[in-house]
Amino acid sequence: MSESPFSAEDRRLNIRPLLPLCAVLLLAGCATNGPAQPALKAPAAITGVASCDAYLSSYLACHRAAAIYPADQLQTRYRAMRDSLLHGAQDPATRPYLDARCRLLTNQMKQTMHGRSCGVPESN
Repeated sequence: MSESPFSAEDRRLNIRPLLPLCAVLLLAGCATNGPAQPALKAPAAITGVASCDAYLSSYLACHRAAAIYPADQLQTRYRAMRDSLLHGAQDPATRPYLDARCRLLTNQMKQTMHGRSCGVPESN
């Protein structure tokens, strides 16, 4: 048999340059958890009352985290709350009381969460 022109060290596969690529592919594979599910997003509802807008912007995330309602009822309940607050914002007799109402709703949600995060940044 004839000897190979390459030394034993040359014949070994050097995988070190491939390690970062393998690590990236492994992490990318771990990052996917199957088909993406459509996210429930709160549409931008502008009542013109800052405390109400803040409450509505966190409504879905907080109610989902607190598991207050079944998931299939969450959008319907969000729409009902949004419509109620939007209607109140348009009613001159109700609008002056909306800030207090929304602050109360926000405080009730915070108490329900027992210090847990809703998964959205808090607003002041």
